[in-house]
Amino acid sequence: MAIVRRSDQVQSDRYPGIKRYAMTGASTGSTMLHIGDLTYAPGASVPYHLHPHAEETQYMVEGELECWFDGKRFTVRAGDAVLSPAGVPHGFVNRSGKPARQITIFPMINPVTNDLMDQKLEPKLVDGVPGKHVSFRSQMKPFEFRPGVSRYDMAGDFSGARSTYLSELTFEPGAVAPNHFHPAHEESMFCLRGSLNAVYGLQNDLPLHTGDMFMCEKAVRHGIFNGSRERATLLAIHPVLNPPPRVDVP
Repeated sequence: MAIVRRSDQVQSDRYPGIKRYAMTGASTGSTMLHIGDLTYAPGASVPYHLHPHAEETQYMVEGELECWFDGKRFTVRAGDAVLSPAGVPHGFVNRSGKPARQITIFPMINPVTNDLMDQKLEPKLVDGVPGKHVSFRSQMKPFEFRPGVSRYDMAGDFSGARSTYLSELTFEPGAVAPNHFHPAHEESMFCLRGSLNAVYGLQNDLPLHTGDMFMCEKAVRHGIFNGSRERATLLAIHPVLNPPPRVDVP
């Protein structure tokens, strides 16, 4: 298990004007996920690039970015997610006057990145949206996962993924996601907003605060509940397709 506390994290420079927190990866003991938390200053961009052997999911936390995706250009905002398949070129630029923030997810430890253009150049693009590879929050409705827990499914086979499942869950005070384990894969759980409590093995009350990441190994009992008096939101991240194989336990 690893709990990466936001208070212990150090930002690195990913590209000019872009800071990154390493949330899950080899440094946290993960063998199946590579997750980062990026903040774009106004005008900053991730150059047009591709990953030859790995898909990437980009989830927008706040602000807005112009997304470049396989020759198309469109805008993503808070709550939207993009699934970039292996080998498909993509990139982002912040054309707004405010910072933007994004979570990036790979279902492998060491993804290879091939930049296709210089940082200062932009690809030739046309306005358009690449079909199923984008989940726009404005077009979605949450569903009740458990009493007091609502869920958006953000990336999975429905968005063209082959080995990633991402969901966003909002917990009302007192709400519980039942204890379970995944027989053959890890799960990373990111406390996006508010405060939550995690179950891990025989430990039943591990606090998670905004910005904390909880990574659980395969075949280990875990769960989440909201022991606070405020609503809280969690990202559940799996390196497998939906529905992720799971076994419910007491």
